[in-house]
Amino acid sequence: MANNTDTENTTDTANIGATTAPVALPYARSFPDVSNIEIFANKNFKRWQERIFSMFDIHGVTHALLHPQSSADTDNKIVESWQHTNKVCRHTILQTISNELFDMYCSYKEAKYIWEALIKKFTTEDATKQKFVVEKFYQWQMRDDKEMNVQINEFQKLLEDLKAEGMALPEKFAAGVLIEKLPDSWSDYKNNLKHK
Repeated sequence: MANNTDTENTTDTANIGATTAPVALPYARSFPDVSNIEIFANKNFKRWQERIFSMFDIHGVTHALLHPQSSADTDNKIVESWQHTNKVCRHTILQTISNELFDMYCSYKEAKYIWEALIKKFTTEDATKQKFVVEKFYQWQMRDDKEMNVQINEFQKLLEDLKAEGMALPEKFAAGVLIEKLPDSWSDYKNNLKHK
């Protein structure tokens, strides 16, 4: 009999995120365990953001991130639905950020404002990180006193860092840069590669 009550109180929420305004729902689907989501602590914001937003989207609760609370004259079921999804989103965000960030954002009552504040703070920091990654890539140089395999791996890591920042280089360009980064002692080999 208890299962019957649970079935009656659930409503499909799959299409809520796609609508422009919240839809009246008595109860949202039960939410998955978020303990397997890596705690965001000032690193890899884009990755954390995408994981959280995807989970919200799958469960149809993104409207709490996109829309503020409805006015008092709105249908009571819509208000209750928004309040529930806001709680789900707010709780999930607060549970998946570091204690330092939790202390900063726990006073926010709407998930939308926490989400926007995090985006504003960390996308600005991401722009600074992009400059750092580009500078590191530009300054990297191969040396004779270091194993070639190690240096090739370093170069691949720099390319992956650029890619992670949305600045993937075309393969031919990356190969040309690598040739230019060869040490001076490799000048004959470098010239040979340039002509191929």
